[in-house]
Amino acid sequence: MAVSTWEEVRRLATDFQRVQQGTSAQRLSERNCIEIVTSLMKLKLLDVIYTTDGKEYITPQHLLREIRDEIYISGGRVNVVDIAQALNVDLSHIENAAKELTKSDSSLQFVLGQLISSDYIASMADQVNEKLQEKGIVNLADLTLVFDLPGDFLLRIVNENLGMRIHGQRDTSNPRILLTDWLVARHRAVLRGALNASCRPVPIQNLIKEHSLNERITAVVVEELITLGEVSGTLSGKGSKDKSIFIPHVYITAQNAWVDAFLKSNRYIPYDAVKKLDISEPKAFLKNRYSTADFLFLTTCIVPESVLDQVENGIEDVASSGTWTEVSGLLPAGVDEADVAEVVTNLISSKKLKGVRLVNDTFVLADKMLEDSAKQFESLIEKVTEEEAVKHSSILMASTSAAKKADDDTDSMVSSKKDRKGKKQPGKKETQGKSRKDSEQDEGSVQPPNFLKTAQIVLELQKIYKEAPYELLNSIAESIQSTLVAQYRHSLDTKARAIAASSVNDRKQSHKSIQDQINTTVWLMRLFSKGIEHFSSAADKKQLSKLLLRNIGSEIMNPLLLLVMDDLGMAIPEKTDFTPEARTKLILKLPEPQKSLFDKCNSASSADSIETFETSLLNLTESDALGMPIKNVDKKKEATMIEEHRKQLLEGIRSAQDVATALRLCCLALFLKKTGTPLEAPGKLVPQVMAILKPNLSVEQAGFLDTCREMVQGPGQFPRDQTQETIDKLLEMAS
Repeated sequence: MAVSTWEEVRRLATDFQRVQQGTSAQRLSERNCIEIVTSLMKLKLLDVIYTTDGKEYITPQHLLREIRDEIYISGGRVNVVDIAQALNVDLSHIENAAKELTKSDSSLQFVLGQLISSDYIASMADQVNEKLQEKGIVNLADLTLVFDLPGDFLLRIVNENLGMRIHGQRDTSNPRILLTDWLVARHRAVLRGALNASCRPVPIQNLIKEHSLNERITAVVVEELITLGEVSGTLSGKGSKDKSIFIPHVYITAQNAWVDAFLKSNRYIPYDAVKKLDISEPKAFLKNRYSTADFLFLTTCIVPESVLDQVENGIEDVASSGTWTEVSGLLPAGVDEADVAEVVTNLISSKKLKGVRLVNDTFVLADKMLEDSAKQFESLIEKVTEEEAVKHSSILMASTSAAKKADDDTDSMVSSKKDRKGKKQPGKKETQGKSRKDSEQDEGSVQPPNFLKTAQIVLELQKIYKEAPYELLNSIAESIQSTLVAQYRHSLDTKARAIAASSVNDRKQSHKSIQDQINTTVWLMRLFSKGIEHFSSAADKKQLSKLLLRNIGSEIMNPLLLLVMDDLGMAIPEKTDFTPEARTKLILKLPEPQKSLFDKCNSASSADSIETFETSLLNLTESDALGMPIKNVDKKKEATMIEEHRKQLLEGIRSAQDVATALRLCCLALFLKKTGTPLEAPGKLVPQVMAILKPNLSVEQAGFLDTCREMVQGPGQFPRDQTQETIDKLLEMAS
């Protein structure tokens, strides 16, 4: 600022003071003063700071002096918020001034909004030293609570004053902990004496409690003493202060000597024995002391490798002699049986020792002994199977019957597949496989006799091997039982098959023959039922249906009933041409469900509904009780059957002895020719048949048939000299 300008300011200030001290008429108003100061600040001719109420001004230099005064008044440490309140100045101006002070004055520090002087820091260091000397140990974490200052700031202050105002040392494991020299020396002296005097493991926690030691200092000092060689021993459990134990070298030497002596005298040492020596990890201890190449480390103990030769020789003796031995005798006495079993198993697998096996982890058994034991039962098996073969042959025959039934079901489904296009049908191979599986299950379900049960096998073996323990013989019995049972079943099955072979073949042929007969008869019934549909009279239809069922019902029901009775082992009557009443009596003797199925079908055969009879028949033949489904006839087979029926009618006319028979058969043949379906009708319904035929006959043919009918139905007899001529003419019309 130029001198002239400053002089002008001084002159204005003088004028301003004079005006203020003058009378009220000559004074400036407060508003004028504010405007003047504001104008000077805008012109940057004046640098002042407003107070928070805006009524006073203060220069920056004066603000710095005021802040220094506040620091001094507060004892060297004051918060900028408190300064702002005391000086009535905005906090931002105080913070800016505080930062400017710390830059220009190295004795001041700005920490967390507080101004701290070097005098306060020195006083704080003295307080830390007093606490340290009083307690012997101080943690900076506790000091942060006392001084309400950051730990890093306190650590820096301690580092700057350590050895000067603060008399002590830092903990080597944690620099935020201070220790006095005399406390460390006391711990070192106490621990050195206690540890050197010990001859057994000493828990460090016990020393701490007994001598009122600090845990942290104790842990550090013990490790230092061991590292420097001032105490002889090792420290176990370093990671846990509660489990840390000092083990003197003299005790370790005694442990090693005891372990060596035990191993030398017993040729093994269990881990439990080592653990009793206060060794928490016995297996790891032994591995560190002994080479894994010279010793075998088992589950519960270790043994020298040389013992394996002894075990191997014992196993080879068992294999060559075909006997047995206990595994406990192969290793030193006291070795756990599980360990012996482990050694034997490893030897058998690794050395590939053949002809032996381990039984129940207790015995080594020769395979030859197993084979000899099984041979003792061969003659007994042969004897028993010869007696049981006849009985078992019936089981095989039943299995064969079930398989045949399944095959027939499959044939029926395959033959009808053409009529059910688009529907997936089960294959024959699958059904046959299921039948074979069921048959095998039936054979396998044959229970073995009592002499092949485990307890009985053991009794027989005790007679042979009198010195063998029960546990071994029981294991042998369990091992050979499945083989003996298989031999028994094979022998029984072979003998039974030889007995049942012829019977099964005969039954197969009979079953197939009956099924073919039933199929043909049902197909004919269906064809005849189509012929009945050409009659318009319900009474005629009913009469024809009843006649058809009476003739065909017996042809179907009698063979089926005989077949089921034979399968069930029932007595077969000498007379097999059963009437419906005779069939009813036999059906009452059948078990369910055969009884109800046959009863419904037999009742329907004596009625007049072909549809009802066929439904009952299908329920019977397709049931599990019979398993003989009716096959579907193809067009070719149907045409063949119709042609055969036509030939039978013509042959009947040809061999007829009277005109009435020839006329009835001729009408049936003409009906077959016209409708393409056969018909079974009695003589009294010949007029109704002729009525259906006349539209397709010539006048001469129709007249001839009427003449024959009138002569047959007339009161007199047909002339003998015209009989053969009339029959021949009827045969000519039917052909």
